[in-house]
Amino acid sequence: MQYLTILAVVTTLLHNAVPQTIDPTTVDEATKDTWCNNQKASCPLLCLQEGASDVPASNDCTASTLVYSCICDNGLTPNASEYSQTVPFYECTEAATQCVNRCPRTDSACQSQCRTANPCGAQNPTRVNTTTSSTMAATATRGGAAATDASDSSYTGFGDAATTGSSESTNNAQALAIGFGRSWGLAIVFVGISAGFTFML
Repeated sequence: MQYLTILAVVTTLLHNAVPQTIDPTTVDEATKDTWCNNQKASCPLLCLQEGASDVPASNDCTASTLVYSCICDNGLTPNASEYSQTVPFYECTEAATQCVNRCPRTDSACQSQCRTANPCGAQNPTRVNTTTSSTMAATATRGGAAATDASDSSYTGFGDAATTGSSESTNNAQALAIGFGRSWGLAIVFVGISAGFTFML
């Protein structure tokens, strides 16, 4: 009896195991063409994440076999499985879909297991473009605003205006412009449209 239970558990585990690659012949040609086009479009962006230029040394994909190459000009090969819109990502999601299709229609636990046991995409992505934040040493200024060093914050004001050392009149002018636009912007647009309709009649 225990033998049958163990056999059932092992069979279920093997049934739910999703391979990271699929047989390319199980996917239609149009879908594979789309996957390859997306892979080739993603490669330059992946290379930028690797500190290389957006012109890879090798960027190719063969739709019939789903064999691809993405080698950056600095010699590095990005881990395409950590990104969406790449062949490894599509193969993984297709493998999970095929696993779900092998499950009985009424067995939601089997279907859920296919997706959760084999996640696709980055599980612990490397953060390349990060913003650091630090605890601000704030000093009270008029109006309750806090002064901070511009290098410690992500947002440094409007356009080229710096947040530190700027005159109070510049800040007041910006606040006045925003307040005016907020208060009167819609009214001015409405009057303009009304005048246009009146002119046309």
